Amino acid sequence: MKLAVIALAGLAMLQAPPLTKAEQLQEAARKGDAATVRKLIDDGVDVNTKFRYGATALFYAADHGHLDVVKVLLEKGADLTLKDTFYGFTPLMLAMSPAQTKTPEHTEIAKLLIAKGAPGKEDALAPALQEGDMALAKVILDSGGIPADVLSDALEGARDRKQAEAIALLEKGGAKPFDDFKLDAAQLARFAGTYKTSTGGEVVIAVAQGRLAGTPTGGERAVLVARDARTFRVIGQPSSSITFAIDGEKVTGFTLAAPGRPGQTYTRVEGKQL
Repeated sequence: MKLAVIALAGLAMLQAPPLTKAEQLQEAARKGDAATVRKLIDDGVDVNTKFRYGATALFYAADHGHLDVVKVLLEKGADLTLKDTFYGFTPLMLAMSPAQTKTPEHTEIAKLLIAKGAPGKEDALAPALQEGDMALAKVILDSGGIPADVLSDALEGARDRKQAEAIALLEKGGAKPFDDFKLDAAQLARFAGTYKTSTGGEVVIAVAQGRLAGTPTGGERAVLVARDARTFRVIGQPSSSITFAIDGEKVTGFTLAAPGRPGQTYTRVEGKQL
């Protein structure tokens, strides 16, 4: 009997302490319990309480697709501009590309966040078009303020995918195609080939319809638009570019530059010219 009492006392000590009210807010937002979220905030819990990696309740609600919770949080003054400290995601980015299975509610959350002035709507345009979500794309375009190069990038991508509705929507919104730096067929052909990184990554560059296209192993083909004699923008990645290294007349490799990441160097594989 004495041993049983001791065991029970030890078990009690091992039990997790009750959740704080702030932790209850986090849990309710994650589970989609809008009523509890409202009550906790009314009881004094800060709507912008930061949890792991600086995420707030709005991050959890957006990621899990809980539209009713998002509405409550926005009504109570949730900050749309915060980024988590691990990935640099915003609530809008999580609604567009959630870690959970994407649902129609995620799209409705994205629309709501954009309507409320969430930053990053220009980054949401390309994914919306790629997924064929014309309603969300229209919300983004109608909100205005999309940079011209982002519009052009979206238009080039829609043309490559042959999305007639998206093309019409973008052109109505003022999108213009990029003005390529002029390279003739022979100049383009010398860039064609297979390129590898030191860690084994591989990209095949080929000429397609008067432009270059790059296809990484296991990835999707991306059209490259010439900015000058050796630098190309990557359609679908508005802030990324490829700069080829040229030794004499020979193309020896390229560097892929993307925001927030060091340039990645690819070396041309001899004998695999296309």
